[in-house]
Amino acid sequence: MIIPHNKIQELYDKYIKINNTEEYKNRYVPLPLEKNNKNWKWEDKDFPRIISLLEFERYIKKYDFQIDKLLTFNAEGPNQPQDPEVEYLWGRHKQRLNVNYEDSPEKYDLHNLCLSHDDFDFVCLSQTLEHVYDPLLCLKNIKKYMSPGGYLWINVPACNLPHSEPYHFYTGFTSMGLAAISYQAGYEIMEIGQWGNTEYLGRLFGITGPEWWADYRMLKNPGLNEIRRPVITWALLKNKQ
Repeated sequence: MIIPHNKIQELYDKYIKINNTEEYKNRYVPLPLEKNNKNWKWEDKDFPRIISLLEFERYIKKYDFQIDKLLTFNAEGPNQPQDPEVEYLWGRHKQRLNVNYEDSPEKYDLHNLCLSHDDFDFVCLSQTLEHVYDPLLCLKNIKKYMSPGGYLWINVPACNLPHSEPYHFYTGFTSMGLAAISYQAGYEIMEIGQWGNTEYLGRLFGITGPEWWADYRMLKNPGLNEIRRPVITWALLKNKQ
């Protein structure tokens, strides 16, 4: 699908440009440490994921999700702790299916997804799109298994180090890139967001310390969100009726 120039501008104005405010920049300054109260603790976790979770929690309250069937991808396994989004949805879903790619690569490869149910009304896709070579195809395939009006939550790097090679194809998606590909895949965009700052990027690329994914204790002002320094992006999408 070719996106007309005027549609690109519309997407930008409606979902991206509106975030360029002082409130958005300082929404998590100071960092609300009282929210570090789940089983999935923030310590030793890559900090951008924390901000995306805080925004995920905000969306949960805003939209008051009541979920019949929840679908998660690679959210837990023998060597993978449960994705934190699942804990935030406790008490809000009746059933849940978690799909681990390694359990059946033939069925669970997002490029050729094959599931036995097609009525999931909430899907979580965390830190995954950078690990598929055709993300547009994958988003279209996921849509096939969603109920009309169902929601898809995505978070993905906007800037990151290569990892899980050879299955690492993109260093990340800008918020506009995520908006464009979501629109191309046929979703209604509900929310788009991003976080990043110079301090974190300095740690990520080894400029101000050892090259690593810093946790909040390694940063002096972790909550500061510099709009031109994106590190992580996220989207809440809806399957059009």
